[in-house]
Amino acid sequence: MIVAGVAVDKATLDFDKIFSYAVPENLRRDLKVGSIVLVPFGKGDKLRIGIVLQADFNRRRDEKLKYVADLKNADSRITPYTLSLIKHLKETTFCTWYEAVKAVIPYGGLYKIKGGFLSRQLTEYKTKYYGANPDCDRSIVKTEKQKAVYNAVKEGYLTEKELCRAAGVSVRVIKTLEEKGALIVKTRDRHTVAYNHIQKCRDRVELSGEQQKVFEEIETCTDNKTHLLYGVTSSGKSMVFIKLIQNVLRRGGGAMVLVPEISLTPQMIRLMREYFGDTVSVIHSKLTDTERLLQYNLILNGQSKVVVGTRSAVFAPVENLKLIIIDEEHERSFKSENSPRYSAIRVAQFIAKTHGVKLVLSSATPSVESYFLAQKGFYHLHKLEQRYAQLPLPSVEIIDMSQQRLVGDTGPVSNVVLRYLAENKAAEKQSIVLINRRGYQTIGICKECKEPLKCLDCSVNLVKHKRQNRLMCHYCGRVYPIIDRCPKCGGEIIYGGFGTQHIEEYIQNAIPTAKILRMDADTTQKIGAHEEMLAAFGRKEYDILIGTQMVAKGLDFEDVNLVCVFGADAMLNYPGYSAGEQAFDLITQVIGRAGRRSRGAKAVIQTFDGQNPVLNLAAKQDYPDFYSGEIAYRKLNMYPPFCTLITVAFTHYNRAVCAKDAKTYLDIIKKMSTPEIPLICLGPVPFDVEMVNKNYRWRLSIKCRNNQRFRDFLNGVTERYLKDKNNKSSVYINVNPMTE
Repeated sequence: MIVAGVAVDKATLDFDKIFSYAVPENLRRDLKVGSIVLVPFGKGDKLRIGIVLQADFNRRRDEKLKYVADLKNADSRITPYTLSLIKHLKETTFCTWYEAVKAVIPYGGLYKIKGGFLSRQLTEYKTKYYGANPDCDRSIVKTEKQKAVYNAVKEGYLTEKELCRAAGVSVRVIKTLEEKGALIVKTRDRHTVAYNHIQKCRDRVELSGEQQKVFEEIETCTDNKTHLLYGVTSSGKSMVFIKLIQNVLRRGGGAMVLVPEISLTPQMIRLMREYFGDTVSVIHSKLTDTERLLQYNLILNGQSKVVVGTRSAVFAPVENLKLIIIDEEHERSFKSENSPRYSAIRVAQFIAKTHGVKLVLSSATPSVESYFLAQKGFYHLHKLEQRYAQLPLPSVEIIDMSQQRLVGDTGPVSNVVLRYLAENKAAEKQSIVLINRRGYQTIGICKECKEPLKCLDCSVNLVKHKRQNRLMCHYCGRVYPIIDRCPKCGGEIIYGGFGTQHIEEYIQNAIPTAKILRMDADTTQKIGAHEEMLAAFGRKEYDILIGTQMVAKGLDFEDVNLVCVFGADAMLNYPGYSAGEQAFDLITQVIGRAGRRSRGAKAVIQTFDGQNPVLNLAAKQDYPDFYSGEIAYRKLNMYPPFCTLITVAFTHYNRAVCAKDAKTYLDIIKKMSTPEIPLICLGPVPFDVEMVNKNYRWRLSIKCRNNQRFRDFLNGVTERYLKDKNNKSSVYINVNPMTE
């Protein structure tokens, strides 16, 4: 009898395992590891989708097993390499088998059940895009929701999903407007290769003496240690990457380059394609399922030798992979906060160790954990301490708004900053403005009862979006109309705080002739928006680029001579032990965007805490001094890298039940713990944002040594918790979480 070992979708942690199913005669010939199957599951034999992870062709015939109901092989291939990644995620991230499968391979979720059989969810390779019909009778756009849809597509085409999110409406509203003729519908072929308009045009790499030294150190190293490249902003780390990749390709190997965010992808892709042409594949979250699958197959077939992408690209099955480069390795976006909650850096280290791949981490502000390991000799440390062409770092000025207010300077943008922006424009130079909050105003509060306007589904303040004429919850996405009276007492609502929209409007009013480009989550929803915006700014079509953290890192524009930072105080007060590190990194990175091709560049930090040591060290670009203070703080309080921090999170629609279940889990830990497994438990306490999407959230924090013994222990605690039907809250485990 042939038996398939199947990972089943929608399994929960308490019964997650590889289930055995007999394969009927008519499907045996097609069975292989990686096949998508349909299997009866549970007492009621309800059909579920699964993926074959094991195949045994010599099992006893007297075993009583259920039979596979259907099987598909289109696109399905699991190699020993991808199977090792699936097992690694299962063992280290406390996820289910099927969650690990869907993270590693792109075709895991592309099937649905239809009429008792498997059916592909993607039956065509075209995507529909919606635009506004300027010639339609506007009277047919009647309701507020219809107007929101029409206004959302005035400036460009959006997919159905993007439009629903942008306008805060259901698909039905879009279909109604389509039927009325208010929307123009276009289709685009999904087969197009991403970024295929960028052709190979470069080959020669000229390195400075310092760059050549680092290149040779990494290239000639034969041990299995991780390499940490610490290079100041604009020191030319990318050229070292190119030289390393060229050598790998000459020897018949493949390479992978990971960047933290989609906003950084276009410039890195452009650089890679200019050097390596159509051997470059791209993987990131803005690709459709089909586009991702097409890129995956190009890599799997060996047509692509270099992969560029965000976090999920670490699973790409690059043929003869010999080099992984992780740029801006300090960025927290390399850590997934959805199951499986993996770190791309830890996955890359697993690949490097088990498959003999060279791993290079790179940053101008290395994570405290990485720099600590380098200082202790666990990583190779390489330094680029000079900017390319010996250009100096920008001069930095801290503007203390508590002092400015004494002289009547009370606007969201200081008069000093406005003067600098105007002078920079007059000099025909460009400016970048960072404000790490999108929207117009970040809080609405009642003058009478002092209650802020909060989301009904989440315990967070609503943000006013003036352009969209609505209030929005940035956690669940729910939208509300803008109101001027308190719903509780009828008092007047006053809106305060500022986001990217407000700063854009304020600067535009102060400098009317300035051409301003705003780059945030609201303006980059359209496919290709990041690339289009950055290309336009690079062509000097705009004087000022205003945006969230997506404008702070990795960007290289030769005419940017001024950088301004707003909202630094909010960054410093972010919840969590790493708030200081995150603020230092972001400010240091954005300051480094200025003066990359010329002298005399300037950066300005606007704050109400001018004496803050983190801001002053960031202003001086003094990473060593910042690290010294931060590592002492971490050691004193037993934070990473001196321990692993585990969050055990509980969610339930009833607050009391959630709190009770968290306490029950802690009691189980106390009963099962032994001296051989050292740990410190903190809590349970509510999350800083206690309610999201009508579900309350509580957590336990565990400081521990994250080894196999501890993971087995925590899996045992979780299994015991889940088997007790009195415990109603969902539970998940997050290793070294990057957010609260």
